[in-house]
Amino acid sequence: MSGDGFPRSVVVHGTGLIGSSLALAFKKYLPDVQVYGIDVAEVLDRARQLGAVASGPPPAIVDLTILATPVGAILQSLDELRPNSGLIVDVGSTKTEICRKAAARKLPFLGGHPMTGSERAGPEAASADLFTGDLFFLCPISTTPADALEKIKTLLAAVGAKPIVIDPEQHDGLVAQVSHLPQILSTLLADQTSGNKNLAGPGWKSVTRLAASPFHVWRDILQTSGALPEELRSFMARLREVLDALETGKMHEVEMLFERANRAVSGESQ
Repeated sequence: MSGDGFPRSVVVHGTGLIGSSLALAFKKYLPDVQVYGIDVAEVLDRARQLGAVASGPPPAIVDLTILATPVGAILQSLDELRPNSGLIVDVGSTKTEICRKAAARKLPFLGGHPMTGSERAGPEAASADLFTGDLFFLCPISTTPADALEKIKTLLAAVGAKPIVIDPEQHDGLVAQVSHLPQILSTLLADQTSGNKNLAGPGWKSVTRLAASPFHVWRDILQTSGALPEELRSFMARLREVLDALETGKMHEVEMLFERANRAVSGESQ
């Protein structure tokens, strides 16, 4: 709990990987906060058995409501929640549609997205330290309460995250490039090469790790990622350039690509 007593109570809609990790983080770093869960009975029971959320039902009014379900379910929840639901924060991987709906409904809302996760799913994959050292995007909208941003920044810092404020459209363009595109590429590569995976070395495992992510987690993200098609077109154009360079023997162009990529992953300036 922060110095001003916020939040005293939290209800997490969706007690899978992210929802249960947030709940566990609150319990570890903010033990005075009461955390409740809402989910289908089987998943909620597993989260309760792990000690992520309280065993009883949430009170009628809480200080903070966290929407940690798939994006489609978040959009549905925004149709159902009322302005007296306390401050509402979501953790969906796309923000534009979610923020537009929250603003249209005049909800006390702050868009959020932690840049962390796992190819595993469910409460059993949750960790209180999942957010430690990782960025957590925050997207204020016109109906975000005046003090909400600072309150959530303080809350996130308490669990080890690094909050960063960004516009919803800018967020979606950024994560389409650094999150959604890699997921598609890893999945496609795993599918294309699966016939010989038993003969592959550790490099194959490294670049296909994301392919273990379940589709039910990604369906709504891909449907609402308006910037992803352009990122795919851009990548396809660059892939064609590599193919052309290989077919015409222009290995210096491929070498330059390798050098730029080497600098990028080593942290050196371009």
